[in-house]
Amino acid sequence: MKKIKNIAVLGAGAMGAQIGALAAEAGYKVKIRDIKEKFLERGRQTVEAMYDKRIQRGRLTEAARKDNMSRLSFLLDLKETVKDADLIIEAIPEIMDLKQSVLREVSALCPEDTVLATNTSSLSIAEIAEAAKRPEMVVGTHYFNPPSRMTLLEIVHGAKTSDEAIEIAERAAKAMGRAVIHVKDVPGFVANRIFCNMANEADWALAQNEGKSALEIDSAIKYKLGLPMGMFELQDVLGGGSIDVQYHVMEYFASTLGESYRPAPILAKLFKAGHYGKKTGKGYYDWSEGKTNEIPMNAGVEFDPIRLLAPAVNEAAKLIETGATNKEAIDTAVLLGLNYPRGLLRMADSTGLDKIVAELNRLYSTYKEERYKCSSVLTDLVAQGKLGRKTGEGFHSYGPGEYEFVKLDVNRETKVARLILNRPYRANALNFDFITEIDKALDEVEGQADARCIVITGAGANFCSGADVSAFASGQMNNVLNFSNAGHNVFTRIETYSRPVIAAINGPAIGGGLELALACDIRIMNQTARLRLPELNLGLTPGWGGIQRLSRLIGGTRAKEMVLLAEPVMADKALEWGLVNYVAEPDKFEALVDDIAGRLASGAPLAQKLAKSTFYYGAQADQRTGLFIETSASADISLTKDLNEGLTAMSYRRQPKFTGE
Repeated sequence: MKKIKNIAVLGAGAMGAQIGALAAEAGYKVKIRDIKEKFLERGRQTVEAMYDKRIQRGRLTEAARKDNMSRLSFLLDLKETVKDADLIIEAIPEIMDLKQSVLREVSALCPEDTVLATNTSSLSIAEIAEAAKRPEMVVGTHYFNPPSRMTLLEIVHGAKTSDEAIEIAERAAKAMGRAVIHVKDVPGFVANRIFCNMANEADWALAQNEGKSALEIDSAIKYKLGLPMGMFELQDVLGGGSIDVQYHVMEYFASTLGESYRPAPILAKLFKAGHYGKKTGKGYYDWSEGKTNEIPMNAGVEFDPIRLLAPAVNEAAKLIETGATNKEAIDTAVLLGLNYPRGLLRMADSTGLDKIVAELNRLYSTYKEERYKCSSVLTDLVAQGKLGRKTGEGFHSYGPGEYEFVKLDVNRETKVARLILNRPYRANALNFDFITEIDKALDEVEGQADARCIVITGAGANFCSGADVSAFASGQMNNVLNFSNAGHNVFTRIETYSRPVIAAINGPAIGGGLELALACDIRIMNQTARLRLPELNLGLTPGWGGIQRLSRLIGGTRAKEMVLLAEPVMADKALEWGLVNYVAEPDKFEALVDDIAGRLASGAPLAQKLAKSTFYYGAQADQRTGLFIETSASADISLTKDLNEGLTAMSYRRQPKFTGE
């Protein structure tokens, strides 16, 4: 196996410079090359700024920065740059002729076994490789911008790319902290194939009068599906790639995938008029005179996002059908590359694959567009009765021990089960499926006699950020009630559970996350964590027992302070008030959790169960009534204008302006 020591990066722009910095951080000797000294200087400044941010956030030391910079050099001479390179990462503009010209020149100067990685988001790897002396050593590497924050890397296999080239590119990428997925050389690869088609479909829905306005469609996508931005909003504001880029991508898709994939009518009209979005003052929205165009939550109540979801799922299914990639890669791509709240195929499984197919059939029969024809992957799953979560299997399986949002680890030796809230890319926010999986995990542990204690903690930097706000976007009180009741049922089950339950609060416990912790028997808090009930700042009230359990735990006066001021409570105050039982410094936190869990696990199981029951049922004369009132209040407030204003303001990180309506 070839050892990678030297990496050359061609192009000192923002992308190339950051890739070079990541390679140096991984321990490689890196040469960054560009055609002018001013470009190299700009690249050097980009690297310095990237390392400065890491230092400010405590993720890099000054000594490490100095060490990294010692492995970086900036050159004008191409021959000197590539003469000893084990891996060359080309990061120049996405122009086919330019990339071919550079690869033609570089492959004549570098060693015979050098791997040539071309960084592209859409261009054909096979076509680029035609210019190389050794096309088998050319591999596609689609880094996502900015690489300092976006960890996804699509490794694209050209028609002639060798296994060796793929292996070397992957090894280097993983050393640089990339989350790698593999895909064949197909139009759009994975992330752009899904996103660009989904964005184009939003335009088609508007042109076909299936949505009243861009605002309505964007609101449904942003709040009901939970995507970071609406499709029109994103195309308008995306700096380096907005309406003009989207138009060219869809033209490319039309030429490679079929005319059905052509740019949608409004997109084409905007492009031809030179309205490229915010950067030109107009796109799908009017951005002139400093307009902000916020997307309110309640604007999309009547639009069903399945209209866009179904075609996107169909494109993903086609990638699987043709063997271009697999389901795991697709879900990883949308999570890490597009910042979707969950994997696309997980969304499909929750919606129901029968509903996805029915929507595609409706679209095809109505518009006769080839892109709506169902992939055989979808029709086969439905024919087999594999409809998603409701049948226990769809794209993914949901049998015993199989989870999307939960990790369960039972240590038979210590008799402690760890239930890990595992949605770190969304701060472990709880949606309906997440709540259901916690209940399912509790079932699994209850069936194991050698699991005497449960520790609930969070993956990543958070314990739990509370309820996923998409639950409130439907505008239907019944949906809010069902979600609220699901949380109450699980939290009450934790209170009455047959084993002791510890909340290991490793990071922020916010809203419903704190309410979950309050339902546990023992709370152990990391010194750096914080607790907060922010609901009133959003126009909401706590709805999962926060008011009831909190007032019984710390008294009405302090509970009112937490609820009405909605301010964070840090560890020392939480311990003083009796919100938590223990506080530990970060380096001692896990040891303390293990110690308390071990002591509970060695206790008398029947006595613990009876003691917990006594605590719970002894308080029920008033607590059950209080919980019912809390649920009802939460549902009543779900349709108010203040809630819409609060959640919209949170999305745009501004102070809400409540009116009392």
